[in-house]
Amino acid sequence: MASLAVFDFDRTVVDGDSDATIINRLREKQPPPEWEASNYDWTPYMSDVFEHAYSAGLSQADILDSIASMRPTPGLEELIKTLAAAGWDVLILTDANTVFVNHWLKVHGLLEHVTSVVTNRAFWQNGRLFIEPHMHQTACPRCPSNLCKSLALAQWCAQRPPYSNVFYAGDGRNDFCPATSLPPHATVFPRRGYPLDDLIKKTLASPNPQIKAKVVPWDDCYRILQETFPGKTNSIV
Repeated sequence: MASLAVFDFDRTVVDGDSDATIINRLREKQPPPEWEASNYDWTPYMSDVFEHAYSAGLSQADILDSIASMRPTPGLEELIKTLAAAGWDVLILTDANTVFVNHWLKVHGLLEHVTSVVTNRAFWQNGRLFIEPHMHQTACPRCPSNLCKSLALAQWCAQRPPYSNVFYAGDGRNDFCPATSLPPHATVFPRRGYPLDDLIKKTLASPNPQIKAKVVPWDDCYRILQETFPGKTNSIV
């Protein structure tokens, strides 16, 4: 049977936040619109940021160069190449966008090793970046309307053969929902010291924990590589 590795993008694949990278780059030219939690989901806010970036003269090349310059999380490249060589399906599941994720993977030579990217659709039009929600969901109160990762993962897996091995690596609050949907034979890798790690610790300490999967905290992707392929060295595949 097949095996599946699921990765968040920001602070998991890349050792930083892609949206914050563009917001910070924009601050060098013009202050971006402020985030207002009471009025926005994050994706409409980023649409405003991209409109503001275009008006401020931040070019397509500026944005793509900023994304390409983001560093991979240590061990990430070795991990993804090892998974792909071993026949695993590799899924990037993120609330970022297709332009950022696909460009970064291509520049870093990893796009061919990734089976699929599930995220918000983004596209260029006359030099301006536009973003569209991946979905419009109301079923999950824990997740934003544009993306419930549990629902997106279930939809993606419904089109694939059953998986004998599954792992999920992430860092954020929006990774907790899919972590709760993983079966007992799966492994969830929360990045140590980040919100997902804290949320999992809290639920595991409760009388009725919501996590059924094995939990392995990680600081870098070499830890995930070691857990998934015991005895594997840190050499690049």
